[in-house]
Amino acid sequence: MTHTANTVDVVNRASPALVVNFCSGNFPAFSIVQRHRQRAHDLSRLNQLTTSSSEFDKDYAKYREDDESDANARSQFGTKAYWNMMYDGMGEFPADEYSWYYNGYDVIKPFLQEYIFDVAESTSMALEKSQLSILIPGCGNDPMLLDFYQAGYRCLTAFDYSSGAIERQRELLDYLPMGSDLDRIELREEDARSLPVDWKESFDVIVEKGALDAIYLSGDGNLEQSVKEIARIIKRGGICISCSGVVPEALRREIFGRNEWEWLRDGSHDLRAGCFVLKRR
Repeated sequence: MTHTANTVDVVNRASPALVVNFCSGNFPAFSIVQRHRQRAHDLSRLNQLTTSSSEFDKDYAKYREDDESDANARSQFGTKAYWNMMYDGMGEFPADEYSWYYNGYDVIKPFLQEYIFDVAESTSMALEKSQLSILIPGCGNDPMLLDFYQAGYRCLTAFDYSSGAIERQRELLDYLPMGSDLDRIELREEDARSLPVDWKESFDVIVEKGALDAIYLSGDGNLEQSVKEIARIIKRGGICISCSGVVPEALRREIFGRNEWEWLRDGSHDLRAGCFVLKRR
C-alpha cells in the first residue's frame, strides 16, 4: 500500500471483527471486567445492610452467584485458546462497554513528553525518539504500535500471548506507506510471565493498556510474576506507563513496590481507566 495510515483509514478498511476489537482498545471485551468493576459497589451496599434483612439475603445470593460466574470466566483468561478465539472474531465484544479502555496515543503522548526526560537523565544521554527502545506488552490489536511509528519512534517491540493478536498487528502495519523503515519493529508471541532471558534491562519505555488487567483476572499469581518480568526487562531509570482499571489499588502498590519503582503519576483516582507512570529505580 502507498497511502499514509491513520485511524479513520484503518477502521474503514479493516474487517468487521477487527474494527470492533480496535474500537475496544487492546483488551478483548468480556463481561467479567465490567462485573469486576461493579463488585466494589455491590460489596459496599452489602456492608450497609443488616444480615437479618430479606434484602441482604437477596443481594448476597446474587453476589455469590456473580462470584461463581466470575471464577469460571477467569479460568479462561490464562489460556491461549481463549485469546486466539477472541482475535479470530469468535468471541464476545460489547465495544460500547469497553471503549473506556481506548486511551489512544493522543492520551499517552503528554505523559511520554513529560516523563521521557527522566529516562534521559537516568541514562545520562540525550535520547532522540528514534533511539528509544519501547515495548508494548499484550499488544492485542491495539493500533498503538502504528501510532508510535507515525510519531517518529522506530525501535519498537510488541508481544502478545496470542498468535492471532500478532497477525492482527502485522495487518495494521500493512497500512504504512511502502518503503517505511520497519527494520527495528519486532513482533513476538511471548508469555508475560516468562520473557526472553536476553531482554534483561533492554527497554527504555514500556506501555501497557489493559494487559495487566487481563493477567490479573487470569489469577494464580500471574500478575505478580508478570510485574517481576517487567522490572527485569526495563532499564534502570526507564518508565512504565500502565493504563489499568481493574487491578486493585492495594495490590498495585504491593507489586510495584517503592523499593523498585518510583511512582511518578498515580492514576488511582482517574475517572476512567487509570494512567499510572512508574520509574524503575
